Amino acid sequence: MNNIARPRRLVLALYVVSAALVTVQQAILGHSNNLSIFRSASLNLFAGRDLYAAHPEQHFDFYKYSPTFALLFAPLAYLPFALAFLCWSLLNGLLLWYALDRLLPEREATIALALLYLEVLLALQYGQSNALVAALMILGFVAFEGRRQLGAALSITAGAAVKLFPLAALSFAVFHPRRLRFAAVFIAVCAAAVALPLVVIPVGDLLAQYRSWHAIEAKDALRRGYSLMHYTHAWFGVDWPNWPQQAAGTALLLLPLALHSNRWESPEFRRLFLCSLLVYSVLFNHASESPSFVVAYAGIVIWYVSSPPSRLRTAIMALTLLVMVVHDVDVVPR
Repeated sequence: MNNIARPRRLVLALYVVSAALVTVQQAILGHSNNLSIFRSASLNLFAGRDLYAAHPEQHFDFYKYSPTFALLFAPLAYLPFALAFLCWSLLNGLLLWYALDRLLPEREATIALALLYLEVLLALQYGQSNALVAALMILGFVAFEGRRQLGAALSITAGAAVKLFPLAALSFAVFHPRRLRFAAVFIAVCAAAVALPLVVIPVGDLLAQYRSWHAIEAKDALRRGYSLMHYTHAWFGVDWPNWPQQAAGTALLLLPLALHSNRWESPEFRRLFLCSLLVYSVLFNHASESPSFVVAYAGIVIWYVSSPPSRLRTAIMALTLLVMVVHDVDVVPR
């Protein structure tokens, strides 16, 4: 344990210092559009404005998260911009640190966090929420492993309030008993989260916000992002809809659960499923973008540090580092 203490402190310092440097880059020398979107959504919610309409006087692009996230972000909306960006960056980076620390032994967690650093840095530079979402999915898994159904429901619901794809983490419940009880707990927590903005806006206004959110999500579903569907379209020139490939990916994800139900009691098998789910959540997500890959890369580094060492695994890890990380900073041609 003493041998790993110093590297752990160094990696932790790297995460904290990077959050501070990114704040200088994106909130002092620049002005992060993503943080502007999040802050404006909170202010628009309190002002009774449509969260999902264009607000060119506030920011570029559109707000696409839930009304609940707009409410939860409110404490940062009223801070000075640079301080809000710093708090947001630290929340994203350090919650992922905490999640991996809860999931893995100290040595493996430290190696995973070091391998994950460049992807976390990229996500922080964009002011994105993907490191936070990855952390919440992992914490949902950890809560299930500890038989804490309320904790699992809270983590998954919080993740879904940010982006919808963390709902895929509900599949972790298949490994554990008392699934009906968990379903009841999750429905109650989810209903409370959906209704939470009622503390600041009336029912009619909240229903209108959800209708607008549904409309923008329906339009967004036609995108391909950086998903496998995008590359199928780019490489083969086919113009298929997203859903057949997403259905095939879901079947491939769930196939080991059907074929190896006798292994559900194995912690190693369950952790492998977590890794697969994190990768699946990006590869088959029509809204994937460069900062999203921190979610998939988290799954890959968890797999790598949790498995016996081998040349093949190291080669796969190195290739993934090249494709997913170096590609994102434009060092290799697209």
